[in-house]
Amino acid sequence: MHRLNRNSVPIPVCLVPTGQPRRYNDLRGPEKTQVRTALLAMQDERCAYCERRTGQANNDGHIEHFRNQAAHTHLETDWNNLFWSCTDENSCGKHKDNCCHVGGTGRCRAFNVDHLINPCVDNPDDFMQFVSDGTIHPRDGLGGDQIHRYEETLRVFNLADSPFLRRSREDAVKPYISALSALQAAGSELFQRYVSGELAQLDSTPFATAIRHFLESNLR
Repeated sequence: MHRLNRNSVPIPVCLVPTGQPRRYNDLRGPEKTQVRTALLAMQDERCAYCERRTGQANNDGHIEHFRNQAAHTHLETDWNNLFWSCTDENSCGKHKDNCCHVGGTGRCRAFNVDHLINPCVDNPDDFMQFVSDGTIHPRDGLGGDQIHRYEETLRVFNLADSPFLRRSREDAVKPYISALSALQAAGSELFQRYVSGELAQLDSTPFATAIRHFLESNLR
């Protein structure tokens, strides 16, 4: 998860407030395509939560309501409440939906949405540190409320406990570990130039946060 800038793309025309409230199911196919296109542009064609690459077709992901539709009908077509999420049933938006069901227990127990990290409002970097082995750790110095939000975000989106996501992050970092190892003997200047250059072009890379945190930890 990484910080997203909702102002980086225009609000889809179909979501511009007109004074006449609309339900999400009132949006026609071309209008939902507008929303999907805007979200994919904002998120560099990656899932808002796990950062895996998604395609542009309908079935490559889904429009996700951060605050679910059933409990927040007034936000169904609010641009600020929408993200593009992957379709993995075991993580991200789909897993969050499972936590909304009454009677859920364990990892799928109910949650307070105000306790989740919102990547367009909060900076996930303030809460989580991605490690080169694919795991996620809390940032040093987090207070009690911040630790709770960190833990709830990882639980509800299943970002830490998904074996697939952990392996994917580890695999994404591995080439950079090999590159830095090979550059160790090339001298500090070349080493630092490589790290800085790679950091400058990570914006649209899948699992970019895991890679960025690894590279940043090697800046000297």
